[in-house]
Amino acid sequence: MSKTLSISLFTTPYTFENTYSALRLAEAALNKGYQVKFFAYADGVHNFTTNQKARGIPNAETLFSQLIERGLEVELCGTCLHFRGIGKDQLMEGAAPSSMRNLCEIIKTSDVFITLAF
Repeated sequence: MSKTLSISLFTTPYTFENTYSALRLAEAALNKGYQVKFFAYADGVHNFTTNQKARGIPNAETLFSQLIERGLEVELCGTCLHFRGIGKDQLMEGAAPSSMRNLCEIIKTSDVFITLAF
């Protein structure tokens, strides 16, 4: 049975290096056979919206989509989405609204849990 790495991401995709670091950690873990889960909270939900127009920096939408195709599981705080006016139609495929209850389950069942915040 493979180990599970879970990452909680609180920051927007292009403000800090957190998103790029999280992407690289997830990619490395997937390459080693880990199950990888993301839970985006607060402004971190912006990492999983569609139609991102990043220039001069890796596009989070593109990179996360590639990892989702490889098995990355993504859950987003439903309340955080609501507060920011982000609807389901604005989310990339493979990213789904979730809840604090699910976050607790992710933490409970993970071998390693990392939080990247402000």
